[in-house]
Amino acid sequence: MERNRNKKSILDVDVSCFQNYNTPSNPVTVNLLTWLTSNQYRKDVEQIRLTENKSDRDKLKSRLPAVTPSGVFSYRDQKSLIQHSGLIQFDIDLKENNHIRNFFELKQQISNIPNVAYCGLSVSGQGFWGLIPIAYTDRHSQHFESIRKSFLQFGIAIDVKPKNVCSLRGYSFDPEPYINHQASVCVRYEFHRQPKPFPPYKFKAHIHSTASVRTKVEACITEIERSKTDITSSYAAWFEIGCSFVAEFGEDGRKYFHQVSQFHPHYSYTKTNMQFNNCINGSYSFSIGTFFRHCKTHFS
Repeated sequence: MERNRNKKSILDVDVSCFQNYNTPSNPVTVNLLTWLTSNQYRKDVEQIRLTENKSDRDKLKSRLPAVTPSGVFSYRDQKSLIQHSGLIQFDIDLKENNHIRNFFELKQQISNIPNVAYCGLSVSGQGFWGLIPIAYTDRHSQHFESIRKSFLQFGIAIDVKPKNVCSLRGYSFDPEPYINHQASVCVRYEFHRQPKPFPPYKFKAHIHSTASVRTKVEACITEIERSKTDITSSYAAWFEIGCSFVAEFGEDGRKYFHQVSQFHPHYSYTKTNMQFNNCINGSYSFSIGTFFRHCKTHFS
């Protein structure tokens, strides 16, 4: 369903507000623009940002009220959606993006994206979150996948939780949020297709149909090492390959990640380890087919 956007502010929509992070019932309807610009819980947020102990900080955060930025709900689950707000949120956490040296300048950079309607500090002050209007509310998850991949092209990893339409956003405060009341509506979305079998490529002589996935991966890496080919030249490729090894091998994929990463001109053992940790600690939707796809790009 495509939504009408004839409003003074694209953020002037209704959403559901819940008592706290742990209460999924009895929501009240609030205006999102009013919520975003309210100072009501500012002191609580400032106290959280001054609290060093993570356990204590998490307890304080859990007491804050929270909204579902993507709509109005009778109960906080997907089947209880009453009306979509036409907005989808993104969340950028420092711990998943510690490769970005100017991380705390990201809000200024993100404000250059015409689809971004809002961007502000997260409650911890160690990340940013924002809102993007989408054209087709019945394709929420497909829109999110397109947005996630677009951020990856900038080298930014975003949390996957907002792919769920009922994803929460706790109250936060930013003294200087970025707001674009007339943000461009995002019309891009990913089609959900069944993955196609990986086609033949240069490694064909090393791979047999009866071989295990691990054997195929190791054959690919043998060719990468033989030819000293860097298939991780872009951050997006590097990130996706790491996540594909995590999806298939878990911690055991770390050695493969180092083997594949070593031919990048700025390879660092420490940074590669940190990146693999980011992949393990996240919840990303990749498969080992992603690694094979990157191999095909360089060796077809």
